[in-house]
Amino acid sequence: MRQKYNSFEYWKNIIVENRTIRGHVFMNELPTEKSVYMHTLIYSRGNGLNNIWSYFPNIKAFIGYIQYSFLQEAFYIWINCKDDSVSYIPLKPVEEVIRDGEVSKKITKEEADKMKKYINRVKKCWDLPSNKAVIEMKKIIREFNRDWYGDSKEFLYIKLFDKPEDLGKFVLESNYMASSEEEFKSKTHEDLTTWMDLCCRATKDKKAGEIFRKILQKSLTEVI
Repeated sequence: MRQKYNSFEYWKNIIVENRTIRGHVFMNELPTEKSVYMHTLIYSRGNGLNNIWSYFPNIKAFIGYIQYSFLQEAFYIWINCKDDSVSYIPLKPVEEVIRDGEVSKKITKEEADKMKKYINRVKKCWDLPSNKAVIEMKKIIREFNRDWYGDSKEFLYIKLFDKPEDLGKFVLESNYMASSEEEFKSKTHEDLTTWMDLCCRATKDKKAGEIFRKILQKSLTEVI
């Protein structure tokens, strides 16, 4: 399993073949008891907000996504989209993206070193058993969010959840800060109680899992 997900070529191929939102590449399958759940934000003044809610079949798939896809995309946008927009992210290793940014003077050596630090920390999680990998990734993510909070021009953010119920609660907490229950229902077609029930049953009941998946893919783009 590690060999499958721990490969740039694997992620390059899966992105090309699926032609969908990168974070949604595994959502053709319903979540299971081994799944982990994610919320990410990539914002730049030039490229706008990329707001993704998703899940992955297991923690190793998530580690692979962060190392080979998310950080590659996020750092490319951080480097190149402070004021300009891009419609295409080149499919090249994140180390190359950083090197190009440093050579072109679009980022400082300090920024480049900070980017490399997080890539190296994520890489170390491959050797951990799954339960410890979840704990370590959450620790890395907390520090990542502090370091890449950015400003009104750009910021990066990641959140990892063990269970769909944890994601569900987080969505409600985020939504309460931004809008009302009526607005949440208009976006998802579910009231708050039904939403939490769907989250609790997402890995146990096929119909609930299908509705949960659809909401993550299409209805939460304004919930940050």
